Amino acid sequence: MRVSSINLYQSSLNGVLNSQQQVEKMNQHLITNKKLLTAADGPSDMSKTMFLTTEITLTEQHLKNGTLLENALNFEESTLDGMVTAMQRARVLGVQSGDGINGESERASLAQELRQIQNQMFDFMNSQNADGSYVFSGFQTQKQPYVYDGTDYNYQGDAGVNELKVSSSVYIQSNDTGQEVFDNVFKRFKTNDISANIKSVVNDQKAYDSFHKLSYDPITPANNTYQVQTTAGVPDTYEILDSGGVSLVPPVTGNYVPNEPINFNGLEITVSTPAGSANESFELAPPDKDNILNTLSDFIIALEDPNLLGSDYIEAQSDFLVGLDNSLESVNLTLGTLGARGNSLDSVRAAAASMDVINQQSRASLSEVDFAEAVSNLQKAELALNTSYSSYSRISQLSLFNYL
Repeated sequence: MRVSSINLYQSSLNGVLNSQQQVEKMNQHLITNKKLLTAADGPSDMSKTMFLTTEITLTEQHLKNGTLLENALNFEESTLDGMVTAMQRARVLGVQSGDGINGESERASLAQELRQIQNQMFDFMNSQNADGSYVFSGFQTQKQPYVYDGTDYNYQGDAGVNELKVSSSVYIQSNDTGQEVFDNVFKRFKTNDISANIKSVVNDQKAYDSFHKLSYDPITPANNTYQVQTTAGVPDTYEILDSGGVSLVPPVTGNYVPNEPINFNGLEITVSTPAGSANESFELAPPDKDNILNTLSDFIIALEDPNLLGSDYIEAQSDFLVGLDNSLESVNLTLGTLGARGNSLDSVRAAAASMDVINQQSRASLSEVDFAEAVSNLQKAELALNTSYSSYSRISQLSLFNYL
């Protein structure tokens, strides 16, 4: 086999060029800290690395969402804490207003302070976060949730709630609506007197609330009517019947004395007619809901009315205190859900952070260089390059004439 001079030169040059490429490749590994410069360096590892990179990116976004959610929950919690403080002060004033020593000027002073508290609550219920969005307006974050129309305070938002994705499968609610927190609150349960000679008053609100919730029929209003039947005898007796005149189960009976109270499931019922007269009727009043701002307005009006005295004023005070307690309970329940959401967020973020560390380590083992190994490989490549240079230098000085 004959070898030409050009073949010797080309073979030596190819060896030099290949060695240079290897040195350059080893340098790139060290400079970029990447084990996989192209997919050809490890197709399977490159695929796994891309998957892990995607997971790490998603986790970073979920953690950012978690930070946004935490800020939103903390802001709402701070706002509701302010509401609780204002409500508690309003309750103290409501109880104080029942003191018998309060005259017209004292009641006016209490009304003035309650009006200031009402303004504070109005401000809390229209709170805006850092970007100007209203916290309690649902999806309509640029619309003020509560407005005053000259008579009542009305909710203008909607029932929408936002959720933030804090992991691949977990969404956590980031806001509460004013409709749910402040408007979905029952007013005091009461009765309506149907006939003229009967008066029913709630004297044990807790007992009556329980009875009302169990007995009120929203579908057939007639079923909410009750009759007091009196019978002359020795002694006179009474019995409370349902709307159709049928005895209750168990029967509710007792001795009857005109104008003497009859106790029935938290109610104090007084009938003024003699025994044996026509049945007297009352009904369970339909449940109604309202926000704390309107509840405050009604009581402020009662305080400022010098003609509202005695039992009528006591009724107004009771309406206020029960409505206030119900509103306070609703806010406290919301605070509880905020705490639960915060705990869930902490758990999800801790799990996500741990998984992120594992994914980072897995990706590093697949795609990042081992510096000790990379430096050793570079030294080998440089040695091979120097050898190629030396070989090329010697071969370039040879020719076939050296052997003739």
